[in-house]
Amino acid sequence: MTTEPRPFSWAWVGVSVVVFTAWELVLGGFISELLEARFTSHMLRLRLETVLSLGAYLGGGFTVGVISPGVRLAEPAVAAALSVALTFLISVLTPLRLYQIGGARLVVGAVLAAAIGAYGAHLGEKLTGN
Repeated sequence: MTTEPRPFSWAWVGVSVVVFTAWELVLGGFISELLEARFTSHMLRLRLETVLSLGAYLGGGFTVGVISPGVRLAEPAVAAALSVALTFLISVLTPLRLYQIGGARLVVGAVLAAAIGAYGAHLGEKLTGN
């Protein structure tokens, strides 16, 4: 395996967004099976959704780190930040201002997701010897 970083690839950013989405769907399916027909508080559901999102960034970054040729750390980080930004678009596309999402929350969410995605990619690269 090569240990040299490759030039930045927007294609791998796109692949990473798809991988993050797949991880969230898989984890969401697992969690929904656990919660089906059970009473849970709204706060528990919010905590589980947070863990699910963060886990998807970690698992998705790891997957990209394993399957990508060469070292790819920046692409999963950028993709995770873009995924957060895409999620925040709901505040723009919702006719009612139900979601009071400010710029500071977007920045914090994007930075956190990027760091977790990059760390997951690092773990995947480490596993493959890159």
